[in-house]
Amino acid sequence: MRSFVLASAAVVATSTSPHHVPNKVLMFKEFKETYSRHYATEFEEGMRFRIFSENVDKIYTSNAQNKSYTLGVTANADRTFNEWKADHLHGFKPTLSAEKKNHARFTAPKDFAEPDSIDWTTKGGVTEVKNQGTCGSCWTFSATGALEGAMFVAGRPLQDLGNQHILACDKGSSGCKGGSMDQAFDWVSKNGMPSLKTEPYLCVDGTSAECTGMTCKTEAASDLVLAVGDVVKHTDVDTTENALEAAVAQQPVSVAIEADQDVFQHYTSGVLTNDACGSTLDHGVLAVGYGTDGGKQYWKVKNSWGTTFGENGYIRIEKGSASDGGECGIRKMASFPTVKAASADVIV
Repeated sequence: MRSFVLASAAVVATSTSPHHVPNKVLMFKEFKETYSRHYATEFEEGMRFRIFSENVDKIYTSNAQNKSYTLGVTANADRTFNEWKADHLHGFKPTLSAEKKNHARFTAPKDFAEPDSIDWTTKGGVTEVKNQGTCGSCWTFSATGALEGAMFVAGRPLQDLGNQHILACDKGSSGCKGGSMDQAFDWVSKNGMPSLKTEPYLCVDGTSAECTGMTCKTEAASDLVLAVGDVVKHTDVDTTENALEAAVAQQPVSVAIEADQDVFQHYTSGVLTNDACGSTLDHGVLAVGYGTDGGKQYWKVKNSWGTTFGENGYIRIEKGSASDGGECGIRKMASFPTVKAASADVIV
């Protein structure tokens, strides 16, 4: 990810030197250069420096506690938590229990023996990290990622799907104001889906004319990567840890988490612990694996905030310590689609 050496080194240094005092003026100068910040007035620059300074204090204080995760100076360091939250967390709307009653339910098979680790990014089943920008479209990126993974395990070529098509056409959702992965799976099964190349994402700036004025494009059958009926079904995952392990072992899985905590604004690496978040779901992401680091179990999660977030666009969330719904609520509303095999020779 983009970073500047002096600031990053200084922040990490607090893990061993809690009394180190950072040169915030120099850090802010380098921050502005790194992220091309240009403020309209001296007053605004002074205000942003004050916010930056307060965020650096939070980062230093957290890192000095030698936690299993690290915070750092990112592109969000000159923004208040409320400003950051307003842009990033207004996209996931949980599916109501009544709407889920007829969904298939996945539990771990009786003979399931979970692998020690799994990572679909190294298996070739995950496309590159995307950036939703200021549109509340996380649910479309989560659903698209799960559909891409389902295509891969069905023996189809891995390719980027056009979540813009869901965003503009799925009238059962609220577009940039939110939706659910279940809703997206149902919509794609009935309508199909083009590639990202055919229909690029328009809403990095959720207030732009091209985003607010987006229209649903009716795709010709030849332009659809997933044809009508290619998505056979989608399945809800039981809330037990064993069930989500078994589901992720077979394919990438759409999950929801609570991300409206300031640790997400500054997270750069490591395993985020349950005490840093809650379980009130507000953000759709993609579970692409799990493993162990330094004795701490984790879920590997693909986010949709660009590659400058976290570990090149990913975050690792603690696994195995929370009994009710999982860490950050990750087990509360997991689901995955099933896609038809590429040919009769491939068994799904």
